[in-house]
Amino acid sequence: MICVNAGLGSPEEAADWVAYCNGALDTPMGRLRAQNGHPEPYNVRVWEIGNEVYGDWQVGWTTAGGYVDRYRRFVDALRRADPTIHVQACGEPLQGLASDWNRRLIDECGDVLHTVTDHLLTGGLVCPSTDPVELYHAFMGYAVTLEELYTPMMERMRARGVEDPHIAVTELQLFAHWSGMPRPGKPLRPEWMPTPATISEAIYLLTLIHAFIRMQGTVEMLTHSATVNYGGGLRKTRERVWATPVHYAHQMAVELTGGTPFKVRVASDTYSTTHSFGAIRAHADVPVIDAMAVVSEDRSRLIVSLVNRSAAGGVVDVTLGLGDLDVGAEGQVLTLAGETMYDQNTGEDPERIVPRASTVPVEGGCVKVSLAPFSIVRLMFDLGR
Repeated sequence: MICVNAGLGSPEEAADWVAYCNGALDTPMGRLRAQNGHPEPYNVRVWEIGNEVYGDWQVGWTTAGGYVDRYRRFVDALRRADPTIHVQACGEPLQGLASDWNRRLIDECGDVLHTVTDHLLTGGLVCPSTDPVELYHAFMGYAVTLEELYTPMMERMRARGVEDPHIAVTELQLFAHWSGMPRPGKPLRPEWMPTPATISEAIYLLTLIHAFIRMQGTVEMLTHSATVNYGGGLRKTRERVWATPVHYAHQMAVELTGGTPFKVRVASDTYSTTHSFGAIRAHADVPVIDAMAVVSEDRSRLIVSLVNRSAAGGVVDVTLGLGDLDVGAEGQVLTLAGETMYDQNTGEDPERIVPRASTVPVEGGCVKVSLAPFSIVRLMFDLGR
């Protein structure tokens, strides 16, 4: 996906980018691409019109009405350059239909609208007196609230003539920000926070992926924040490059791609929170275990993804009942875990948190695994034909 400059950029400039990426060799921009060493088109299919242009921190930001006009002009120019591309409109994040920006975009652009983007960047300010467990539980329960945010948007888009509406999450990461000076005896310090560099980001990602699969196509795309925002998964110090835990979480989750979801019934303890953090309101009765299961695209494997959301309950012993599924005698297990919510890899210890492989027997149609706090477990089973 490429996000075109809809701040100071023009529709004509954006159209030239589309033509440069996708145009034939007999077009001016296609010839320029070939001269630059790539004769074949890049075939970039997805284009977003503007990044956060509702905000005055962006150069060339605009109002809700200004973006309606801007979006229409950009869509027209981009589709004249390549009628086959998929265009995403810049939505105001975390607001749903509470946003005048989103309402006007849907109401006034329904005939040329398909997808509204969202940025899941929330968490607000925290201070020395913030309860770290409360903060962690707020993040890990946030995914359960998003269907309530997105469903009214989908309904309004359909009512305004959008045949196949979608949300695209084009940025996400843990977004709590430290405020104040650390003080002895207080529960939180900057180095004890769940941040994008820690195991917490990996677990947060999986809760979102699970939730979006359950929404059955409402969310068409999920991308992480760029490396510059510390959400991308890689770090570099001088000549050493290493991966953060969320990099490995992406690798583990990619096995779910293209699969057919299986309905999962979960019976587990729950937790509740009492405070709001940014756009994350207090939660009630969030299941400690978050589970997702899919049959792989080629129908050869059952893939089960498990998350322990709790920071307070210790190890959770899970019994997975497979019913009458024809699976092999054992399952392949991959575990990503930290010892604390702020555990992370460093240049000195770059493989402190990496996926660890093991196996588990299938006995009487059941599998038993243990989920430590701050852990993700992926199980894969061969399916009989």
